Amino acid sequence: MSEIVRLFHGSQIVHDVLEVGRFYHDFFGSWVYEAQHLGAEDSRNSANLLGGDFSIEMLAPVDRQAPTSIARFLGRHGNHFNNIAFWVKDCRGLAQRLVENGVRVSLRGLGVVDEIPDQDFDYVIAHPRDTYGSALEFLEDQVIPDPRHREWWSPAFWRDRHPLGIEALSHCTVAVNDLAGAAGFYTDVLGCELVHEEEDSTRSSHSLFFAIGDTLIELAEPTSEGSELARHLEAHGPIVYAFTFRVADLQRVVAHARDHEIGVIQQGSHTVELDPADTFGAVYGFTERELPGHPGLGEGDAT
Repeated sequence: MSEIVRLFHGSQIVHDVLEVGRFYHDFFGSWVYEAQHLGAEDSRNSANLLGGDFSIEMLAPVDRQAPTSIARFLGRHGNHFNNIAFWVKDCRGLAQRLVENGVRVSLRGLGVVDEIPDQDFDYVIAHPRDTYGSALEFLEDQVIPDPRHREWWSPAFWRDRHPLGIEALSHCTVAVNDLAGAAGFYTDVLGCELVHEEEDSTRSSHSLFFAIGDTLIELAEPTSEGSELARHLEAHGPIVYAFTFRVADLQRVVAHARDHEIGVIQQGSHTVELDPADTFGAVYGFTERELPGHPGLGEGDAT
């Protein structure tokens, strides 16, 4: 039986991996551990560790006018988060379950398929239009040249020495306009457990939090037409919206952002978000609270 094991990375499509990479280096103290050209999409790729256990993969099309999915996404959304990737056991079984539930999938080297072929494959991407905005990538669990797989790896630098004081990833947020439908996909298709529900009057949102592998995914639906979340949905549709880190001291985060001339948006008494206008479209949040039901926080395992 297939099992979603742990988070691999978030993904962001950008206009220039070098320019956006400088932001990650200067603000987060990121570590680039992989950089390559992806021939299938004719794009530049850069994998960046930040926040200790979290990796963001950046992809930029070589030709922004080319008819590739990455170039089309950039033309539609600009610099923006694209998907969330997980390691799984039995990728084939998960792909089969997705297809049986009406979810279009892409397989490595085969593109979008209507049925699962006999030949081997090691990753599957679920189409976000069939998952209520959750662009999810699943890869067969394996050891790769990733620092987090090394015995010497430690996320302590970002917790103890970097000004942000990041302890761990708190959760990933997907903006949705059909909360009930999206929740059904996570429970009925992916088999995830609903661990927390809340109304956020500051952000004007109704959220459901699901444990998926070692991670929390928040499905957030706006409750007010004038909220930032509602405006984002109007502009982009259902989509991966934000990644939020748990920190020990929000004032350190605010001070670091001001030092880098990055705007900060207050989201309640325990959470702030960076202004995406100053971060190449990336919504990063920071919170002092520990959400109920988190499957991995505090265990010390690299994701």
